[in-house]
Amino acid sequence: MSKLLALKISSIIATLTLVTACSVSNQDVTKNSQTLDFIKSDAISYNQIVTKISQEPTWQQVLATGRLNPLESFTTKGVTGETVDINNALIEQGPYGNIPIDSAKRKMLIHAVGNPNIPDEDFHKWSRWYQEDGNTQIFRMFKDEENVSNKRKKAARIEAFSPSYRWMPEPNVWREFGARFTVVKSAGCAAPHMCSIFQAKGNNVDHWSVMLRVDAQGDLWFSPRHGAAYVNNRPGTLISVGKNVLGRPFDMKVRDNGLNYEMYIDNKLVGTGDWPRTEEIGFRWGIYLGKSSVVDDIMVLVTGVTME
Repeated sequence: MSKLLALKISSIIATLTLVTACSVSNQDVTKNSQTLDFIKSDAISYNQIVTKISQEPTWQQVLATGRLNPLESFTTKGVTGETVDINNALIEQGPYGNIPIDSAKRKMLIHAVGNPNIPDEDFHKWSRWYQEDGNTQIFRMFKDEENVSNKRKKAARIEAFSPSYRWMPEPNVWREFGARFTVVKSAGCAAPHMCSIFQAKGNNVDHWSVMLRVDAQGDLWFSPRHGAAYVNNRPGTLISVGKNVLGRPFDMKVRDNGLNYEMYIDNKLVGTGDWPRTEEIGFRWGIYLGKSSVVDDIMVLVTGVTME
């Protein structure tokens, strides 16, 4: 091997070793590294987190009830599920543990498979997908489910948001979202989209900045959202590899000023980027699958949401 070739190979290896989860996320990162892990907590078993849960009806059985008819339209009957009882003492810890949900005060809405704007007084009608227990919001999706509120295929989701916390970008004015997340089940978070469990977004796809995603194996991703083609082709940067996120509560914070954005996991910076936006921006959290099918059940807990 010539000295020149050896130097080139050494240079390439040195460059590759510098790629970390904090790099600007316009690059894809594969799972060949088993050392990245920004989450502080150890895993809590499923049986410790959820102390009461039933086997819910299948999606085919739900459709057969007619409660989501007419399909491809906004419906209001909803579909109920058995009450989920979580271990609040284990989940509701850290800086967000004691922050109440305050759905009514915040004029919070949920976006479910049959209706994109469900007010808090109707949350109980949609308890198959969304419930509240203490300071924790419970988001669930089940195998084979998909959007039936319009003609868009797949696009299954159950997300919470608050229009009153939307904001116009202002130079050097930072807005912030924070919460404690616990991913309980993620086997249904299939490629290509996986599950977005947080989004900073506007109504136009070119005004969405960043997402937090989890995949079917339980790995966590920092994912820029710079237009529709970008997000579908680039999964982002791995945050948790090797030790997956399942059952491991973590605190997430996103700061965004309409141009720059930053994401922190357990107080560590895991990704930054910039994307100029000129329209209103808001925050959404829960479960969203985009172009992916729901291949198995999914469950995500979000505790103590703050928006400033």
